[in-house]
Amino acid sequence: MPYPVLRVHLDIMENNITKIVLKAAEHGISVWAVTKGLSAPLQLARMLSGTKVSALADSRIMNIRRIKEDGIKTPLALIRIPMPSEINDVIELADYSLVSDLGTLELMSKACESKKKEHSVLLMADMGDLREGFWPDKAEAIAAGVKNLSPALNIVGIGVNYGCASGVLPSRESMEKFVSFGEKIESELGKKLEIYSGGATTRSLIAMDEGLFPERVNNLRIGEGYLLGSDKSSGVIVPWLRQDTMELEAELVEVRRKPTKPIGEVGRDAFGNVPCFEDRGDRLRGILAIGRQDVNIGGLTPLEEGVKIITASSDHLLVDMEECPAEHKVGGILRFKLDYPAMLSSSTSPYVTKIYEGWC
Repeated sequence: MPYPVLRVHLDIMENNITKIVLKAAEHGISVWAVTKGLSAPLQLARMLSGTKVSALADSRIMNIRRIKEDGIKTPLALIRIPMPSEINDVIELADYSLVSDLGTLELMSKACESKKKEHSVLLMADMGDLREGFWPDKAEAIAAGVKNLSPALNIVGIGVNYGCASGVLPSRESMEKFVSFGEKIESELGKKLEIYSGGATTRSLIAMDEGLFPERVNNLRIGEGYLLGSDKSSGVIVPWLRQDTMELEAELVEVRRKPTKPIGEVGRDAFGNVPCFEDRGDRLRGILAIGRQDVNIGGLTPLEEGVKIITASSDHLLVDMEECPAEHKVGGILRFKLDYPAMLSSSTSPYVTKIYEGWC
């Protein structure tokens, strides 16, 4: 088998998403399962389509195309702002999209008319994270801007994002302002909005039972929660979910005792950094055939006792193995836990073999 390998346990992820859907349902909240963290492999999409999620959500229209062409019937949502250049594909392939620009809505309206096809839109509100979204105090003007759009472009709800750009976390006060934004839109349009999508994994799962969400919030877009059982923005694991959903395996290509302090004048490394190393004498060091071109090294945690990451180049990962009780030789395999950036980067790397286990 070609290494490195990203080994994904779909059965554990299925267990996680099932728990999330059930807990959310207790609060009247539906769940869109976000697939982008693993680059939307069909094995994952097929597993999720057999659960009680109300949609599969991804940020790339090419991923949505692949899922749709596979025959999966679960509704599909594009959760990155549609580019004008891809609007025809968005209308053709996705059931929902998240939009934060009136010009984009006008282009989508024309595409719906020309294709004679309906499409549903959530208007995004910016509640302080300063990523996508209309300003909430402009609700009346926004509603006025969409009144004359084609009825085929159905404004079905509002959405908000937290944590991804500026690290802003949701609060009860912010959620209430978000709901107020939606209710102003409803008043201007003269219709009730079906979906109030209150964000993603960020704080949602750990604070759901603490009254974070007003009653009108009835949808969440969850990725990291079921993929990793964690909430990186809040810096916690979700205690009622499992975290052993995947691991990265890499092959040792050198095992040798070497000094811990470089020999000679030290300049910048291949990535422009000036490294600094403590002199700890000679220690057992391993080199793995994986590097920064394959994965975000900072997001890896060794699963092998006594192994510590030293540094990495584009193609090699250096680890200290002095305190590892197990004996390792060239050709041996070391395993690592991944955080969200490491998962994201390894899943998009063509040099990493992906293996999906535990579900068929």
